Amino acid sequence: MIDLRHIRHLLALASHPTVQSAADALHLTQPALTKSIARFEEELGAKVFDRRSRRLVLTELGERLVERGEDLLRNVRELEEEVSLWNGIGTGEVAIGTDPEAELGLLPSVLEAFVPAHPGVQVSVRSGHTAALLAALLSGDLHFLVADAEIVMGREDLEIRALAADPIAAAVRPDHPLAGRREPDARDVKAFPHIGASSAPRFERWRTERGGRGGTEPPVVSLMCDNYEVLVRLAERSDAIVFGPRGVLSAYERTGRLKVVSWPLDGPDTQPSLIRSKGRHLSPAAERVIALFEQQGTT
Repeated sequence: MIDLRHIRHLLALASHPTVQSAADALHLTQPALTKSIARFEEELGAKVFDRRSRRLVLTELGERLVERGEDLLRNVRELEEEVSLWNGIGTGEVAIGTDPEAELGLLPSVLEAFVPAHPGVQVSVRSGHTAALLAALLSGDLHFLVADAEIVMGREDLEIRALAADPIAAAVRPDHPLAGRREPDARDVKAFPHIGASSAPRFERWRTERGGRGGTEPPVVSLMCDNYEVLVRLAERSDAIVFGPRGVLSAYERTGRLKVVSWPLDGPDTQPSLIRSKGRHLSPAAERVIALFEQQGTT
């Protein structure tokens, strides 16, 4: 019978450049990992690595075991989650992936509602853009994403539910020259540096189409950064204009750090969505967090 630990050890060795780095990832010593693989090969009666070169190279059998092993471990994780359905919402884990907009927009209020009410559930959050988070979702490391879904629309292996769109706004430090302007126009905002988080492809299409129509071309973006705290600190110390979802910028306005101003360019809205693997069963805890995102995303 194949021991799942051997499969995990094989996958680690196949995905790391050295035996030591694989052992570190598994929290094992190098000799322990080497011994585990040797025992696995002994049980199989065949080699999974070719040791004739200076580096470990998978044999044909090893490549097949890696391919099947990834599916096997994913199925085991899903089975464990199925079992957790019987344990109720009081325990378990919820792993969420969010893009920068959802991380500061919807996520805080969801966590405020969920974490104090369910202290036995371990919640983890990974922030990034949809493309970076997708592999973790498909591998089972994340239960669902709350992110812009534009680049994954049409995928048959995903279930996507749009949440409420949030219009793009602009914000400046409270004593900025534009802070007192009721209706700044495109020429006013173009005079200052623009900074924001990385955006979905439709924003670049908007820029191209607007220029092609002979309209006022949106200003050049001086800085793109996934971390809104970095953007806000720069805006506080300069004449830069931060652009982003109104909900995110309004939260900074309530703390007195920024002043939201009218955005005179008719850009597209941000569009957060719930993204999950189609057909994957989640624990009651994860489903409860999803429900809270849906509530927050429609209010």
